[in-house]
Order: sequence, then C-alpha cells, then structure tokens
Amino acid sequence: MPGDADYGKLDITIDGRHYSVDVEAVSGGFFSLLINGQSHDVLVSREGEHFSVVVEGNFLEVDFYDPRTMRRTEDVKDSLAGSRQTICAPMAGRIVRFQVQCGDMVKKGDGLIVLEAMKMENEIKSQGVGRVREVLVGENEIVSPGQKIMVIE
Repeated sequence: MPGDADYGKLDITIDGRHYSVDVEAVSGGFFSLLINGQSHDVLVSREGEHFSVVVEGNFLEVDFYDPRTMRRTEDVKDSLAGSRQTICAPMAGRIVRFQVQCGDMVKKGDGLIVLEAMKMENEIKSQGVGRVREVLVGENEIVSPGQKIMVIE
C-alpha cells in the first residue's frame, strides 16, 4: 500500500499463510479489501515507516516491505517484545475511556483505550508486554490520526 495510489492485487503473508487480496482505495485512509470473496473495510494510517490498521474494530500495527529488496523496515514481533510501544490514534475520534492507567502492567491483546469514531466504539489493544508509562491525552479529548495517546515500556 505505501506509495501507490492504484493498489489492485496484493500478495500478503500472515502467520505463514498466503492471501491474494484485491484492494481499492475509498478515501481518507479507508480501503475496501476483497479476500477470498469476502469484503472488508479497513482504515490505514501511517506514522513514519509504520502503519496502523483498523479492521472490524481490531487495531493492528503493520510493516510493509518490498520483496524485491527483501529488507524489512522492522520485525514487528521482535520490536514489540519487551520494548517501547507508542500507542497512536488509528483514526480521528474521541477518547471514550481508558481501560488502563499509568503504572498498570499490560500483555499482548489487553484492551487499552476505547476510541469513538463515526458513531462506533473501537478498542485499541496492546501489541506487547509492558507497563503504562504515560497517558498523553484525556478522556473525551478529540484525537487526530497518528496522534500519540499512550506510551508503554
């Protein structure tokens, strides 16, 4: 997806499984994906070389790489295990509530934040293990895509 406005077909590997995906850009970071005949609406936001993806309320951090160069920007699993996580807003919205506070320990998959966007509540989950070090915004605050919300170390 990076750097290309005409996406068409992509070959994707997730946990060793390969998928052929038809991708169409809708607008403002929204994409329509057709995977094995099923349609999925996806929101993608970018911060530097990293991408945040929201699919059906599930938040994922994703790295893309060009298979011709075989260089990854970062191995996500290694980088998230025992390292700093900066949690960013995947889309514009309002912070409904925090499910954790400074000092709390979290593990991969724990709910961190509930963000309301387009009249839907989206739960942002931890992608690794750590302790909540900073909460950078308040409840009911409006955030923009990519805005830093929380730091976990």
